[in-house]
Order: sequence, then structure tokens, then C-alpha cells
Amino acid sequence: MEILKTNGVKKAKQVEPIKNKKDLMKLVTYLKATNLRNYTIVVVGMNVLLRAGDLLELKWSDVLESDMTFKSIIWITEEKTNKQKEIRFNHDSIDALTLYKDSLNPFHINDYIFTSRKANKNGEKKLDVKALHKIIKDTCTELNIKGNFGTHTLRKTGAYHIYNDHIAANPALLTRLQKILNHSSQATTLRYIGIETQETDDIFDHFKLF
Repeated sequence: MEILKTNGVKKAKQVEPIKNKKDLMKLVTYLKATNLRNYTIVVVGMNVLLRAGDLLELKWSDVLESDMTFKSIIWITEEKTNKQKEIRFNHDSIDALTLYKDSLNPFHINDYIFTSRKANKNGEKKLDVKALHKIIKDTCTELNIKGNFGTHTLRKTGAYHIYNDHIAANPALLTRLQKILNHSSQATTLRYIGIETQETDDIFDHFKLF
């Protein structure tokens, strides 16, 4: 969230999802060719809808079975709510994690998945939320993708496209997204993912059952 000043009053500018699919493809194609760690963060972040803090806490031991195959479902304790949450990894997430894992040499099962070159104050080489925010913001700027982007962009982008692509065929999807994102109301979910009233109207205006 970026803090702006209007007439001397601080006002938060909301981080946005990447709504344009061409921009989205530009981002993931660029990162896949230049930085597999960042590519994997973006793909997994958008597909599993985890908060950035929870995403960066993941270790390889959390997502891999004893035979080194990937789990399709894991349970985490959310940093913000301290509640247990089921996380599902789809094919895109597992493909990205596999590609990234296979590029690591050496590879250690007990390492954080998304490591940093420098250790933090606890001696852990773990990428932090501030660094991830800068990666996303700087990469989007470099690629001339317009908008206010940061760590929440990953979660918001995934939820936005799930909603936009499937809500007409499955109106109950909004309830499911509300639960996944842990929001108190559907209106909060719509605001969070950047759905405007006009977009909602357009989706249902073009909905054809027969």
C-alpha cells in the first residue's frame, strides 16, 4: 500500500491487480527467461492466493513428499490470522516449483523456497516482503506495465482473473473467493480485487444461459 498526501492528509493508495492479460503474460515470460525464483514467486502467488508473508515462509519440506514429488494440498498457519488454512497447488504452481527446484544446485529440503543472497537478523537467507514488493514494482516499471503494484498484486491478480473469467458461469464463485481471501463481505472482496460496478454489469449483461 502506497501512502499519498491530499491537502496535507495522508491517504492510502491501493495496490492494484494486473488486469490486462497481455501485461500479465509479458511479466511471467520476462521473469521465466531472467529469474526463475521471481518467476516462481509470481506464478505461485497468483495461483494459490497466499498473502506474501505466508508465501515467503514456505520451505521445500512443506511442499514436497518424502519421494520428492509435490503435494497437491498443504496446511499452513496464516501469519495474519494465526488460523490453519488449506492451500491447494494447481498444475501451473507445481510446474513452476519443479522448474525452479531443478535449477537449484545445491538443493536442500529444509531451505526456504524463496531465498535471498543476504541473511536476515536471524541468520536466515529468506526473501522478505519488502524485497518482494520492490521486485514486483521495479519489474513492472521496467516492462512499462502501468499501475500501482506491490506484494498484494499477486494475490489480487489471481483472484481478479478467477472472478472475471468464471463468475458468469458460476455465480457462487464469489462466495468461495470471499472465504479464500478471508473477507467479511462480498463487497470487500470485489473492492480488494479491483472489480468496478461497470465491470460487474458488463459480465452479467453478456451472460447467455441458452
